[in-house]
This record gives sequence, C-alpha cells and structure tokens, in this order.
Amino acid sequence: MKIDADALLDLLPAFYRTRDAEQGVPLRALLGVIAGQGALLDADLQRLYDNAFIETCEDWVVPYIGDLLGVRALYPVSGTAAFGPRALVANTLRLRRRKGTALVLEELAYDSTGWRARAVEFFEQVATSQHTNHPRPHAMRTPDLRQPRPLERIGGPFGSEAHTADVRALPVGRYNLPNIGLFLWRLQAYPVQRGSARPATTRAGFYTFDPLGLPHPLFNRARTEDDISHLAEPINVPEPLNWRDLHAELEARRQALTDGEEPDDRYFADDAGGPVLKVWLDGQAVAVENLLICDLAPIPGVAPEDWRRPPASITVPARKPGRPDRTFPAAGGVLVGIDPRRGRLALAAGVSATAVELAYSYGFPGDIGAGPFDPRPDPGETDALAALNDPADFDVHLRIPSADTPTLATAFTAPANPAEAAHRVIAGRRTLITLDTDGTESLSPALDLPDTHLAIQAAQGRRPVLVGDFLLKGNASTRLSLGGLLLDGQLQLQGALRAVSLRHCSLVPARGGIAHSGAATDLSLGLYRCLCGPVRSQKPLASVILRDCLVDGSAAVAVDVDDSPLVVSACTLLGTTRAGRLEAGNTIFDGLVSIARRQEGCVRYCYLPPKSATPRRHRCQPDLVIDALSAAEAKREARRVTPAFTSIVFGAPAYGQLTQGTAVEVRRGADDGAEMGVWHLLQQAQREANLRLTLEEYLRFGLEAAPLFVT
Repeated sequence: MKIDADALLDLLPAFYRTRDAEQGVPLRALLGVIAGQGALLDADLQRLYDNAFIETCEDWVVPYIGDLLGVRALYPVSGTAAFGPRALVANTLRLRRRKGTALVLEELAYDSTGWRARAVEFFEQVATSQHTNHPRPHAMRTPDLRQPRPLERIGGPFGSEAHTADVRALPVGRYNLPNIGLFLWRLQAYPVQRGSARPATTRAGFYTFDPLGLPHPLFNRARTEDDISHLAEPINVPEPLNWRDLHAELEARRQALTDGEEPDDRYFADDAGGPVLKVWLDGQAVAVENLLICDLAPIPGVAPEDWRRPPASITVPARKPGRPDRTFPAAGGVLVGIDPRRGRLALAAGVSATAVELAYSYGFPGDIGAGPFDPRPDPGETDALAALNDPADFDVHLRIPSADTPTLATAFTAPANPAEAAHRVIAGRRTLITLDTDGTESLSPALDLPDTHLAIQAAQGRRPVLVGDFLLKGNASTRLSLGGLLLDGQLQLQGALRAVSLRHCSLVPARGGIAHSGAATDLSLGLYRCLCGPVRSQKPLASVILRDCLVDGSAAVAVDVDDSPLVVSACTLLGTTRAGRLEAGNTIFDGLVSIARRQEGCVRYCYLPPKSATPRRHRCQPDLVIDALSAAEAKREARRVTPAFTSIVFGAPAYGQLTQGTAVEVRRGADDGAEMGVWHLLQQAQREANLRLTLEEYLRFGLEAAPLFVT
C-alpha cells in the first residue's frame, strides 16, 4: 500500500474532505506530514527485513552476521567496489564442510581478497622416485620437450613439471611436501566492446589493439567457475592471453568445421561474455575461424617497419573419410593475423580496410582513469568531485552517436539553421554530452563558451578516445566537466573560468597534461581518479584538488600551479611539485616538493624526498625511519624506503603499482594501514591480511600456505 496524503484522506468520511477543501486543505497538509513519517517507518521495516539475509543486508550488517557464524574479525575494506567481505560470510558454511581441501583454499582466497586465485599443492610437483606398484605417469621427472604448451607454464601457477625439494619456508621456497601456494592475480581485465584499431606503421594493413599504439599484451576476460569442486584454469583468471592456447583452440576449431563436427570452444565460445577477441572490418564481423595467431614482431633490418602478414588462405585436410578438405576463409572472407603478446593485428597482403574495430580486454590494477567500468560512486561517497552529472541540471542532453549528432566534432560545429541548434554546443547554455562508444575520434576543438556549463562524459561501460588538443576559453561563469574520456592530447585552459573537473579521465602524459594560461583567481580545478600528465598554471588559481590520481611528469614537473592552494589525497606524483599551500595525505611524492607558504597546511602519512620544503609533517617517510639516526644510517634507511614501481610507463598493465619489494613502511604506511599512493583505494594490505587471518582455520595440521602474487 502506498502511504501518502491522498491515501489517508480517502479513509476519512466525505464530510471532512469537503470541509477541508473549503478551508484551504489544512487537514490534507497535516496528513501529508503523517504520511511522510509513516513512509519512513515502512522503509525502515523493509530494511530490517532485508538486513536479516546476507544477500540483501547493508554493508554495515555483514560483520554482525559473520560474528554469528564465528567468522574471524576481518580488517575493514572500504573505498573500492571491487571487493567486500559479503561473499566470505555467505560461503562460510559451505567452505567449512569441505575444510582441508585445496578447492576450499582456492575459494577462500577469492572470497577473502576479491582476487582470482589458484591453489597449488606443491607436494604434487616434488620429484620423487616412484614405486612400481603405484606409478604416476603424469608426474614425469623431466618435462616432455615435444609438448610446447606445458613448457610455457613452467614455474607458474599452472605448471606441471617436477622440481627437487626446496626446504626453505614460503614464499621464498615452494616445492616441499607441506607447502601450498595460493597464486593471486591482482590485475583486472577490462573489456573494450568495440574500439578502434590504430594504424601502427606507414605500411597499410598493420594495426595495434591499443588506441594509442602502445605494444601491451591482451588479457583474458576471466570466466567464473560454476562449481566449488573445480580448480581454477587459465581461462578462469585475468592473465595475459597465452598465444599457444589461442592457437591450439583456433586450429581445433578449423579442424572440427572441416570434419563436420561442433567446435569445442572455450576462449572463443559465444557465451554471455562473447569471445575474448573479435574483429570487424568496415563494419563486417570476421568469423572466429578466420583468425590466425601470429608473431608480429618487426622484421629485423627492414625500414620502414614491416611485420609478417597472414596468408591469403589456408587449407585444412579432413580427418574423416569422405569429407573434403576445406579452405579458409570462405568466399568473401579475410584472414586476420593477431599477436596477443604485443597487441597487434595484420591483414593479408593486398587486403585493405577503411575501419578496423576490435573487442578485447586489457589489464589494469583498478578503476582509475578512463575505462569500461561502472563509474558510479560508492553509496557512502560524499565528495562532490565523485558525483556524476545529473541530466536534470542541464538544458540539453546530447547522445553521441545519434542521427543528429553522429560525432563529437558535429556537436561543436555552428548550427546551419534553428533546427540544428538543439543538437549543438552553444554558448550560454548548459549542455551534457554522453559518448556511447569505444571508438576513436580525432578533433582539436578551440571553444570559447562564456556563461556555459559543458559536460562530456562516457556512457557506462564505455571508453571513448579523443585524439587532439582540447582548448577552452570562457569567463568567470564557464564550467567544464569531463568524465570517462581517454584524451590523447593536452587540455588547454585559458583565462578566467569558474570550475574545471575531471572524473575517471586519462590524459596521455607525453602530450602535456593540463595547462592553464592567463589569470583565473576564481577557478577551481579538480581531478578525481584520473591518470594525467603534468598539471601547470602560470597564475594562481582558487584551488587545485587531486584525489586518487596518478600525475606523471615523466621525472620532470608533475604539478606546478604557482601560488595556488593544492590539496592532494591518495595520489602518486611522478615528478616535482610546486604550489603556494599544501594539504596532503596518503600520497607518494616521487620528486622534490617546494611549497611557498609552509606555515599553512599539513602533510600526513606521505612519502617525500628528504630535501622537500613542505608544511609540518605527520608520520611521513622517510622522516620516521631516519629519526635519531646517524648520517650514514639515515642515508641507508632513506634509500630502503624509497618507493619502487612495477612500471611507470603509461598504459602498461601495472602502471604505478608498487612492487612487493617496496618497504613495508610505504606499502602499509597510509593512515588506515593501506599503501600510500594512487592504489590506496584497493586496500591491498588489508585484503592480504584478511587472507592470512582466515587461512589457519581451513588448513590441515602440518601444512603451510602463503599468497604468491602472479601480477
């Protein structure tokens, strides 16, 4: 029943309704107040019912339900939608029924960390002399050199080779009878639905999957395991695609089609997620059997750069009597060569295409920068920078592509007639543009928009790519909001603007990042969960706010905002930082920091180079570890706690990720015990600690287990 004023008024006799209407409906107003309180009570009762079940309860209820089951106290994990303890509590009884098995340890690792996992019992890989009464044909002392696919997996989580016993403790030692390894994949696979390939060389027919032309590997979109009794396989984890596995499956598919059988696809199965790779040439999908796995490394000594090309056709001999041989591709088709290790694609000689589109997945640690993920903020998020644009706040909402505005460049052109004005960006009007595409568009707009609020955002699950510099001028009432965009160019801001905010955007560092010229004392510049090049301003701004960002100055200048107040929270700044005032927390400053007004502000739980000039510091590194040490010891300790990154190359799968060798003072040095820097939001230290806490209950006596990070 809907509780509102009209519903309550209908319960009264008509006499009272008539008198109430004659006197200006005061009774109805009173019933409206009562109905409002009744609706709150009804919603509270509904929440109370939902909170009785682990599947529907609110997050704060999960620990209480876990306590009823005796789940050990877990470290709270907040700030990331990638993981929560709900699955561990929900599966507790099921896990306890199978306690002591490798299957349970694998499921436990996934439920307690949110990372894909594989449990390996290392005693199975210890080389031993076999008894003739109990032969183990699968446990060969030496690998079979005629089987290249297992050789690719040696030393990894899916290796089947035998090793001599290693008596060292985990995680340094592995192959011993009591040891169990829990291999964890910290990187995630992000699927691009239909991105634009980028021409790679001056020769026609060569492309890269990456829209920026970066040679990075393609990743597997992990398939969820259907049953707890199933150990994870390569297809169940977000690892770089193995070219031998893909090659074997495509060869088997072509053979099955030749023999008139149904292909047994896994990576290329047309399930809910679709194949791991898909190609369109001029809008026409390329059949899976027409894909070839190739080595597309540059041919040595050839200039301009040249790669090998796939053949025009291949013939597969039939294995069944009476079946004819079959040639691929069929009439009208094209063979396409793919190198998953380098993210490259090649067309056969003489084949050309105006547009090459791709569906694939790339690897990255988390939801930072532009990407095909859910951009909605966490329910408890209060920061205005994290909020999505509300279409109700705008006069015009344009969706691109559409019949009236097929491209973003079209939206920026001047209207030829009044009918087109409704589909164009016009000064003085609040306009929201949603890009529902993963494609690439080249444009270099120079916009002058006084008294305008322009917002450009990606649709959910999309990552549009814009190539070219973006220039904006305006006045003290001009606002710009960008969300979910990959910008291969510089964002140039000129003159007096009111506010510029970027949310989940990636700006290629080599293109120049964000630069402001002119005076804008009222401009507020805010970046939330962005990857960006250097941020510069020639004149003081009202404020510069960076939250959960990686600002890459390529070892030069990361932030130089004159005398502006700078607020930095959980960021990694690769390069020097210069500002007027500074408030910072949980941040890694990789270069020297120079702040003009050091009597204001504070720096908390950060890493800064020792000679930085900052406001007062609270529990920062290396200050804590060098306190009261001699000069020689202080120098050695400062070097020990210097952050080390897996990669500082933009676009690399582990971009900005701290290595496992980084000092624990940095990896667990934030105010909540997480790591400093941009990946603070992943709460990796807490997730690892939760796994270690829960392991003891599920391990058999005498066994030792430890997490081993694959990525």
